[in-house]
Amino acid sequence: MYLKAIEIRGFKSFMDKTVINLPRGMISIVGPNGSGKSNILDAIRWVLGEQSVKSLRSEKMQDVIFAGTQSKSQLGMCEVSLIIDNEDRQIDIEYTELAIKRKTYRNGESQFFINGKKCRLKDIRELLLDTGIGKEGYSIISQGKIDEIISSNGYQKRVLLEEASGIAKYRYKKEEGEKSLAIASENLERINDIYNEIENQIKPLKIQKEKAQQYLEYKKELQSQEINKILLSNEEYENELANLSKDREKLLEEDVKTKEDFQEISDNLAKLKEESEYIQRKKEELYEKKSSLSDKISQNKMQVSLKHENIKSLEKNNDLIQEQLLQNKDEIAKIRTKIENINESKQKISDNISYIQKEISEKEEKEQVYKDKIQVQNREVQAKERKIKDVESEISKLSMRMEFVQNNISAFEEKIGQYDEKNQEYSAKIKELEDEIAKKESQLLQKTDKISKLKEKLKTNSEQRQNLDEENSKIAKEINQTSLNLKDITAKTEMLENFENDMQGFSKNVKVLLKNKDLEGIDNVVANVITVKKGYEKAIEQLLYGRLENVIIQRSIHAKKAIDYLKKEKLGRTTFLPLDVIKPSFLNYNDKGVKAIDVVSYDKKYENIVSNLLGRYVIVDDMDTALEISAKYKHSFKISTISGDIFNIGGSITGGFSAYSKEIFTRRNTIVQNKEEISKMKEALKKLNESLETISGKIADLNEETAILNENLQDCNNEINDYLRQKDSAISKKEQISNLMSSLSQEKDEIISSNDKALSSYENDKISRENLQKDYEKLSDEFEKQRASLEESEIVLNETSKLLHEKRIRHSVIEKELVAIENQLLELEGTLQSNDEKSENSNSKMIANNQQIQKFHELIKELENQSVLMGKEIEDLQSNFTKIGEGDVKNREAIAKLSEDKEKISKLQAEVQSKMMRAETEESKVRYKMQILYEQLSENYDMDMSVALSYKDDMVKVSPSVIKKLKEDIANLGNVNIDSIEEYKKIEERYLLYKSQKEDLEDSITKISSIIKSLEKSMIHDFTENFDIINKNFDYIFKILFGGGSAKLIIEDESDILGSNIEISIQPPGKKLIGLAMLSGGEKALSAIALLFAIIAKKPVPFCILDEIDAPLDDANIYRYVTYLSTLSDTTQFVTITHRRTTMEASNYIYGVTMQEKGISKVISLKLEDAKGYVED
Repeated sequence: MYLKAIEIRGFKSFMDKTVINLPRGMISIVGPNGSGKSNILDAIRWVLGEQSVKSLRSEKMQDVIFAGTQSKSQLGMCEVSLIIDNEDRQIDIEYTELAIKRKTYRNGESQFFINGKKCRLKDIRELLLDTGIGKEGYSIISQGKIDEIISSNGYQKRVLLEEASGIAKYRYKKEEGEKSLAIASENLERINDIYNEIENQIKPLKIQKEKAQQYLEYKKELQSQEINKILLSNEEYENELANLSKDREKLLEEDVKTKEDFQEISDNLAKLKEESEYIQRKKEELYEKKSSLSDKISQNKMQVSLKHENIKSLEKNNDLIQEQLLQNKDEIAKIRTKIENINESKQKISDNISYIQKEISEKEEKEQVYKDKIQVQNREVQAKERKIKDVESEISKLSMRMEFVQNNISAFEEKIGQYDEKNQEYSAKIKELEDEIAKKESQLLQKTDKISKLKEKLKTNSEQRQNLDEENSKIAKEINQTSLNLKDITAKTEMLENFENDMQGFSKNVKVLLKNKDLEGIDNVVANVITVKKGYEKAIEQLLYGRLENVIIQRSIHAKKAIDYLKKEKLGRTTFLPLDVIKPSFLNYNDKGVKAIDVVSYDKKYENIVSNLLGRYVIVDDMDTALEISAKYKHSFKISTISGDIFNIGGSITGGFSAYSKEIFTRRNTIVQNKEEISKMKEALKKLNESLETISGKIADLNEETAILNENLQDCNNEINDYLRQKDSAISKKEQISNLMSSLSQEKDEIISSNDKALSSYENDKISRENLQKDYEKLSDEFEKQRASLEESEIVLNETSKLLHEKRIRHSVIEKELVAIENQLLELEGTLQSNDEKSENSNSKMIANNQQIQKFHELIKELENQSVLMGKEIEDLQSNFTKIGEGDVKNREAIAKLSEDKEKISKLQAEVQSKMMRAETEESKVRYKMQILYEQLSENYDMDMSVALSYKDDMVKVSPSVIKKLKEDIANLGNVNIDSIEEYKKIEERYLLYKSQKEDLEDSITKISSIIKSLEKSMIHDFTENFDIINKNFDYIFKILFGGGSAKLIIEDESDILGSNIEISIQPPGKKLIGLAMLSGGEKALSAIALLFAIIAKKPVPFCILDEIDAPLDDANIYRYVTYLSTLSDTTQFVTITHRRTTMEASNYIYGVTMQEKGISKVISLKLEDAKGYVED
């Protein structure tokens, strides 16, 4: 496996797409400082996931995008791809080629790709684990990383050693496991909170459930006793009603006789009244007709007045049109004047164009004359120039000899000067080193201050992270609680909907009737055709009660068939409401509360049914209001409170607590309300989840910022170490320079002697060259005169050409002016035509107005004629009215006589009605008692008498004492929560669910902890084994690179293999064992390189990028470095960024980075063999 190619586009100085194809072996990337060599290394770091902007030598991540130059705009995006040959399947994927790409935009968006497919940075890191490739691997080594390897800080050494030992993947899995463990622990804590809360709820709920079950048993026995008691009372009342019915029939016969007499007189009286009404109607018709004619006359007068106004308006409009015609005429005259002026301008421009064309022809002829003349002069100048060059050649040969001598003199003088400069340079260097020492001391103070700020920022980030974690946990709990509430309310709503679909609360006989499709005319039940306004459900349910199950049918004939069916199937009794028979019932009421019919909505089809059932009922807020209203209206209609207490006709009151109730309307309204609540909860959950995502994003950003701060802190510590080393180095150099200054004086005296001999030879050659120079000057004067004449001709030619060009431009401009004038002329002609059309339209309007005025005059005349005819008709109507009035008087006298006879029979009829009313009152009292029984059945047991008959049991001995005892037992139970039976069932399910989740999480935590321990054991084993091998390699390679000595890696704390600091012990050849701080820069670099080579020898990396790590090495060390690097290039592809010739010579290929245009890097490639050929040529 090796790095096959790098593709860069828009990254830093690489504006255009740049493809660098990399073969196996050693490759060098060269170029001057600032050309963009290191940008290639940054591009590789970046595509492999580098997140530190400092490591990428930028201030922010968007700085890696090409920023533009003076001639090139900035780009909005950059991308880098690494193409890796995977023929040997070292990376376990199915492809023979691996393409890793990263793309970023100026808005901060960043994308990663593996073989063209979008992925996460995490996917790339996992793919490259234990290959040595990556941000933390040893495939990219820069000068800074060399310093980190050899520094006292053991972090970078450990990273490289773990990667080489193959435990990086274990550490990654361990870190992932620790994250999973933290999440699982947090989830367990949350589940424990919920589990404990449910555990506290389930115990008291179980007691409530058992109490509710006991309550239901008592209620069942009490129901049997009370229903059978009601049935016995009902039989007694029915017998009493039969006797009262016989008495009422006798009175009814007597009432019929008086009604017949009364009807006969009433009929005669009605006939007379009809005649009287006819006369009145006739009088009214005559009066109305007279009034109508008078109104029409008034209307005609108004019409005449209105038409006169219309005529005035049209005449005024004609005056305005006349004014517009005059204005338009003036405007047309002005436009015609403009057109004449523009035609004159057009003629002048045409004349000017002809004149300029003539001038252009003359200039072209003059230009050709001078071109011919210049051609002849050029030939003469060239002949003279050849003669000058011959003399110049002789002078040049002599000058070269003089120059050689002069160079020697200059070299001697330069060396003398160099000695003086060197002396000054050394003095300046000492001053510079002293300044550098002071600067490093200042930088140390600055970095120390920066470290303090970074630590403070890290502390702030830690506090922010803690706050975000708390908020995250809080929202997670809210999400969990809301989810549980949503689940509960959804379950309750589904249960209520199931009750609704199953017609829960309806009798079996009603359900059977509605479901039986064979029964004709069945429409619906009362409860299903009414929708109750929220808050009035209990009142409507109690007012209707048993009648909620009344079945609505199309016609009364259908009721007969349905009743036959109930009898046949023995399904009990049901009340039917035929749509064709039931009449509405109304109550004239406008007092406190509302009429029951006003708080329900229904289809127009059921208006009579609903009005019949609820039209005479009133609903008030409370019992006090109900008592007041009931007394005020003498208990003449039924009243309910909002809570369902009933004030019956006659004064009886029904109320109290009922364990059972249909609550059909309450259930339906609850379903609607619950669905609204469910929708709100889902929206709340959505917002909570969005908040959770936002906080998670903030935590991720904070983690990333903290990582960068830690990295910056590490960089600052490293820089402090660098400054300390640089300060020590400057002090050492200052002492060396002072010693060098003393040896310069002796060398300077020897150079002065050699310089005097060279001066004598130079003077002889100088005389010979002066004679030749005179001949050269003479020829040069003649040449200059000829060339001056040529230049004069060229000047004249240039001026002529320039004037010609100006004339042509002027010609073009005037032609454009001519086109513009012609366009303006066309526009004015169009405006002229438009004004002509306006004048025609105005004339047409005036003609139309005059015609309309004539029509109005004709209409006025017609209206005046109509008014005269209607006046005559009014006089005729008045005569008829007088005659009809005389007949009306006689008719009134006959009506008075019949009214007296009717009054006598009416008194007789009232006496019979009184007796019948008393009989009906007695019957109503009995029926009222029976109604109380029905209401007891309906209120207490949600059934009518037909259903109660199915509960009749002759074996039951009805006993008031038993009923009393059962009621006492129920009362002793206190408040009973019937819902607790269902609630217990649901909370028990949740309890078992969370118990299972709790056990699963505890098991998961145990397993993850076990895996982490197992990973740590494997990491310690593999690291220890590979550490010993790398240590031996380190000592071996150190001896090769240094020509002797020894080197060793030391784990400071053997008890903490995976966390202990790793130190390096170095003993260069011929020296004692010394600390790293005592090594020179070159020795430190070569030691770090030895460790790097030891790691690669243990576990070769597919490719390795080395960025100027050879810079600190002297010639002897770099030769050994390159030699050993060549031996490793058989298994590892090396790409070196270098300025060193020795490294270049050892490479198979050389890539040059240049900036042909400032700010834009280009890459050229060359084989080393070809490069040598160019040098030899």
